[in-house]
Amino acid sequence: MLVRRTLVPLVIAAAIAALAGCTTGSPGASSPTASAPSQASPASSSAGGTPAASPSSTDFDAPGKPVVVGIGDSIMNGYGLENSQDWPSLLAADRDDTVYNLGCDGGGFVAVGSCGTSFAGLIPDGVTQHPDIVLVQGSDNDQKQTEAALTSATNAMVAELHRVLPHAQIVGINTLWNQPTPAPAEIAYSSAAVENAVKAVGGTYIDIGQPLQGHPELLQSDSEHPNAAGQQVLMEEVKKACDAAGVPI
Repeated sequence: MLVRRTLVPLVIAAAIAALAGCTTGSPGASSPTASAPSQASPASSSAGGTPAASPSSTDFDAPGKPVVVGIGDSIMNGYGLENSQDWPSLLAADRDDTVYNLGCDGGGFVAVGSCGTSFAGLIPDGVTQHPDIVLVQGSDNDQKQTEAALTSATNAMVAELHRVLPHAQIVGINTLWNQPTPAPAEIAYSSAAVENAVKAVGGTYIDIGQPLQGHPELLQSDSEHPNAAGQQVLMEEVKKACDAAGVPI
């Protein structure tokens, strides 16, 4: 099992935002410098949510196994948890895959996260991992965006991802809403935007539903971010959906 999390520089976010015709807002942090990937488990998130990465002495991929990159927000990142408790790490442990978790706290297709970019700016670092599969998940951080702006940004990001990784299988995952209040309309059209964008480039869309909503025992005290048990549930749901869709993860 190999799990790596790396920091990503802001390289093409501005170009993608211009293509999308939407505003990404002000960065929540200065642009980070890319770090070497860490082996075996990702570094834990800091209180501010920025993932840390430490260099490894040996850097290799599991032979015969797919290399997977995950692009998402703090839920994917495992905000507030210890090393290896995020669902991509659990998936890597379960399937003995190589997974690069590029989850960015506060990020979205439009929203700029603590990594200093929206999801578009995570693409260059994902490319350097030469993935076979890229998981892209919608984010509730985009909940205050208009449907047109979010759809445009999602289409542009996924199209660029496919352009630079034409042979990778892009797998879209629906947007989660874990809070006890009813989901705003943006969650539904965020998921629809991901589905349409991914299918437009020949990718696969999986819908895992809302497995954590209504289950406070699976959430941290903020009633939003999964605890360790919640991350385990997400991993199982993603794995089940990927298996059903024929995604070789």
